[in-house]
Amino acid sequence: MKEIRKTKKYGQVLSKIFLFHGVGPELSESAYESSQCTCAEFEQGEDIYTRTDFQRSIGIVLSGGLKAIKGGGQGIVLNTFESGGIFGVAGLFNSSCHYVSEIVATRRSRVLFLPQALLKDLIYREPRVAENYITFLSGRIRFLNICIDHFTGGSAEARIAHFLVALGEGKHGPFELPCSLTQLSDTLGIGRASLYRALGTLVGSGLIKRSGRWVEILDPEGLKNARF
Repeated sequence: MKEIRKTKKYGQVLSKIFLFHGVGPELSESAYESSQCTCAEFEQGEDIYTRTDFQRSIGIVLSGGLKAIKGGGQGIVLNTFESGGIFGVAGLFNSSCHYVSEIVATRRSRVLFLPQALLKDLIYREPRVAENYITFLSGRIRFLNICIDHFTGGSAEARIAHFLVALGEGKHGPFELPCSLTQLSDTLGIGRASLYRALGTLVGSGLIKRSGRWVEILDPEGLKNARF
């Protein structure tokens, strides 16, 4: 990791994250100009966060790509992050000395870090930031509970649909599945043949487009609310 100089372009990325929805641009500008807000570059394969070595900061991907791994090394890939992607929210305000997963650069990447202390200052200055933060966490809790319901008892179509909704959040256009279909079937607890059939159903329903490991969500709301 090496710290790099912040540029105006990267400040525009920060202004678009959920914390600043409905808030004047001067707040995100002051946050970006703060010495507490730093920018770093990571090489391919380099750890950004590990289970025991992490910052209590929100990370915003400026360029490149990252992945979140459960189990380390060749463990299960939980999510991928492209430009504009956000991680670290769940690790801010708790007493645990362990992070929920490992974050690794899949190629040379630049990340902007918004630390806990700076976020506290923003909340004191503008209550809407706290509301946006709570709204974001509430949405994640609700979505994770829906995922648990489907992953533990839903159909193969429901399980893959909710997995794709989570994976595609914040992404625009096609994105690559973070693991092989064999690994994905193990992760979701369904047979590989059932996984292929489920993907075929989603394609046939006009909800997604697929080419190998590349997927594009054509109807996000339809995919999220589909009943199988």
